[in-house]
Amino acid sequence: MNPVPFIDIHTHHLQAPEDTVKVGNIYPGDDIPVFTGKNFFSVGLHPWEIKSKDENNDRLLMMEDALELDHVIFVGECGLDKLAKTDFREQIRVFNVQAFMAEEYQKPLIIHCVKAWNEIMEWHNQNKPVIPWIFHGYNGSPEMTQQLSTKKILFSFGKALFEENSKAVESFRLLPLDKIFIETDEWEGSVEMVYEKGAALKNISSEILKEAVWENFNRIENVSFNI
Repeated sequence: MNPVPFIDIHTHHLQAPEDTVKVGNIYPGDDIPVFTGKNFFSVGLHPWEIKSKDENNDRLLMMEDALELDHVIFVGECGLDKLAKTDFREQIRVFNVQAFMAEEYQKPLIIHCVKAWNEIMEWHNQNKPVIPWIFHGYNGSPEMTQQLSTKKILFSFGKALFEENSKAVESFRLLPLDKIFIETDEWEGSVEMVYEKGAALKNISSEILKEAVWENFNRIENVSFNI
């Protein structure tokens, strides 16, 4: 029986170790490598990349082309960021379009959120999406985590787990395993290091955490491939 792989649910790195299944982040219009068995992708218009309405609409059309590919399995990363220098009203419009795309294509939504929880959750409460949302690089408070975890929302953790007094550490300890993903994002450390840190915080083995994240990945994707 083959061992369960590591899942890196959100990364900007092109390469991944042999024992890792990765979901690489790409932007509309990027070349998409052919599927080799372990290289999945998400495509989205990041709030930092917001331009004019016409330019954004062109890139949203490019996204739809990419989402037709089976190994492009998530929409995003997208979201809202009040610290970004881009127009916030246009951020909201573009996020709304991508959230509806996730429903249309039935592909989970990877979300970047900075100081805009109210606006994002207002959309969720009004539209009640069926497809899961994943907050990546999650660093919300335990109180926020408890509220969000009652919905069809999952949480991806990365380098913030190494910050001893971070809200991410408290929230990670609070959440059940079936709500958790692991990521590297742009961090230069290995995904295995994040799993080891997460396992220590949960007082479980890395293998138990690997199996839980693997089950979560398959539950939301229903993808099948050789490992």
